[in-house]
Amino acid sequence: GTLVAGGLAFFALGRTWARSDVVAEGLSTDKVSATGADAHPLASALAMVIVASALAILAASRRIRRAVGILIGVVSLVSIWIIVWGAAALDDTLTAAVEKSPAFTGANLPDQTAESSWRLVAVAGFVLAAVFGAITARLAPLWPTMSSRYDAPPVRPSAQQAADDHDMWKALDEGRDPTQ
Repeated sequence: GTLVAGGLAFFALGRTWARSDVVAEGLSTDKVSATGADAHPLASALAMVIVASALAILAASRRIRRAVGILIGVVSLVSIWIIVWGAAALDDTLTAAVEKSPAFTGANLPDQTAESSWRLVAVAGFVLAAVFGAITARLAPLWPTMSSRYDAPPVRPSAQQAADDHDMWKALDEGRDPTQ
């Protein structure tokens, strides 16, 4: 669930959140747009942190899972705060896109801006991630962990040490492993 929520937020941040038409007399109309990632690049990066953290939960120990769940919750809440209280950033980003337009003459700022609902989808993704982070932090100790089957084997001291390269090659020629 956390992986899907983070992916949903990241996807929504990459969609067009606002668009406008720049109209100038004698020039063709230029359509400009701004995505959520343009307006809130930090929120986009934090969505990827949630996705990576969701994958880390699978291989982590119980204690680390709890910490990752808390991290997901905090990152989600920060992202929601960035999007909700940083609404002016979208207007600034769209204004910058209008000013870069070849149809912009300096006095023809668009009167109307069309906003999409992708901002709400991104917020919903982060809210879901915060809920899943809280569930992870609360229930992580009850979940089974990966077996030790995938851990690195313990280091064993070698039974005999090869004196030099010649002895190592000789051991290989005899079919023995010189490292054991």
